[in-house]
Amino acid sequence: MRPTLFALSLFAALLAMPSAWAFQAYDTPSGRAQIIELEGEGYMVAIGNQVIPLNTYSRSYLSTRVGNYILVSISSGGVACPTTFAWLDTSAGNVRLSETFGTCAEGGEVTHADGILTVTMNSYNASEGNVAFDYDGKTITRRVLGLEESDIAKAAAGNPDAWIGESMHEFLTAAETEADLIAAFGWDDLDQLRNSTIVGSGGMEADGDWIVGSGCRPHMCNTDYGAFAIHRQTGSLLGALKSSGEKPRLIGEPVGALPAEIREVLIRN
Repeated sequence: MRPTLFALSLFAALLAMPSAWAFQAYDTPSGRAQIIELEGEGYMVAIGNQVIPLNTYSRSYLSTRVGNYILVSISSGGVACPTTFAWLDTSAGNVRLSETFGTCAEGGEVTHADGILTVTMNSYNASEGNVAFDYDGKTITRRVLGLEESDIAKAAAGNPDAWIGESMHEFLTAAETEADLIAAFGWDDLDQLRNSTIVGSGGMEADGDWIVGSGCRPHMCNTDYGAFAIHRQTGSLLGALKSSGEKPRLIGEPVGALPAEIREVLIRN
């Protein structure tokens, strides 16, 4: 990327202004790379004699470095989608920022193989599982990886009590439990339950004959929420769902009296 008149003039201005704040930095083939904040202009990447605006007024970061590439974490300042990412190419004579990418997750795992940079993170859709964003130096490609295997699910096979104290969301999104969940709820209700309980309580708890947990949909906890239960003797699965504008409903086949968290969703106004 060749320096633009805007970039050069802005760079000269920020050097002269005490209101320009610099954060963590890397030495690169194109000069020192750092995130800077310029009053009235927001956050941007400064590298050598170039400045690349990030179009945000919220603090952003230089993250993982792989060779001449640096992962940039760009904060939106909002709660609906707090973070996106971009790759900064610091190669001499080729400085540029990739298109932005991400799932609104605030972090991911970075790997590098066969000339491809990959960032893997949770999808915003719980039923999609993990997604990977591959970068070949030119283009970002999104791949769906699906649900992860769960060590807890493997260890708990045939022993529902093993889930006491463990994550309800992990049960709902484990590759090993998906077939049983679909058999109990059907795909549509399972998908809704997963996404309506992402913001959950702590570990699941024992409640008489049941192991229970509950949660709500991110940013919609007042209107979209649910509960989930596993019968301790039979392994039967039960759920309750409430969505905005709809009456609460029970999914699955109850065995005996309903556990309290399921009942609470069904009677809550």
